[in-house]
Amino acid sequence: MSRFDGSLARSLDFGETPTIGVRPAPVGRVGLRLTLRGVMQGPHKYKVLERRRRHAQIAARRALDLIDVAERTGATEEGK
Repeated sequence: MSRFDGSLARSLDFGETPTIGVRPAPVGRVGLRLTLRGVMQGPHKYKVLERRRRHAQIAARRALDLIDVAERTGATEEGK
């Protein structure tokens, strides 16, 4: 039976040397970035997102209409 030495934490030594030139993580507000620039916040963002969605739908419908018109015109010109 092995003896219990009372230490639950063991130090691991892999024989590596610390890398030269490694900077520690920034401390304080320099390293703290909670929000990204350009990210919308607050209740206003839902109005903006809804407006963008509606405009994207309108643009998509117009593009599909143009494709439909081009296909119809191409079909009638081929039949001539």
